[in-house]
Amino acid sequence: MKPNSFALALLFVASIPLVRAADSPALPSPWQHQDIGAVQVAGSATAAEGVFTLKGTLDIWGTNDGFQFAWQTLKGNGTIIARVQSVALSGHAKGGLMIRESLEAGSRQATMCDTPTDGCQFLVRAETGGVTTVQKTGLNKGALPYWLKLVRAGDQLTGYESADGKTWTQTGTTKLKLPETVLIGLTASSHLKDKLCAVPFDHVTVTQGAK
Repeated sequence: MKPNSFALALLFVASIPLVRAADSPALPSPWQHQDIGAVQVAGSATAAEGVFTLKGTLDIWGTNDGFQFAWQTLKGNGTIIARVQSVALSGHAKGGLMIRESLEAGSRQATMCDTPTDGCQFLVRAETGGVTTVQKTGLNKGALPYWLKLVRAGDQLTGYESADGKTWTQTGTTKLKLPETVLIGLTASSHLKDKLCAVPFDHVTVTQGAK
């Protein structure tokens, strides 16, 4: 006996795979995310209603890093801007912006970040596996929310801070001869091995060309 049209319709619907929320990308294209370094607790990154929320452990410091990174590729010059809404943990936990040569833990990089204890910092690792250096103004001692900007113009990488997203103060600058295509994005780290730090960002923009 031939199946009727209703039965065929049911069979067709049953063959369509269900799409669950967990199957959907956590971040909009072209964003990607992953933990950098030898983390013990897996981090995460999500985006909803214009807010990116990263959760990460370890630290951006020393000769190699450990943190949660939400990133996209950047070819040539570019600028990333975001407002750090909060940093869930006190001390040296960090939320920030980064331009990075690769996903390796000891990669060359420049980071513009905010911490509850030290305020804004411009961090640089000029050599692969080399030490990290810091520049800071002392203007902001962990007041949040706070705006950050990181600019690549040729070999010049410069970090800025702002209370309102309109008037910017240069926090630090460095020259790094990186590949033409680099990784640019958001960071979160807890300064702890076993505890995640949540950092929500809003007003996140990445633009080609320095400004």
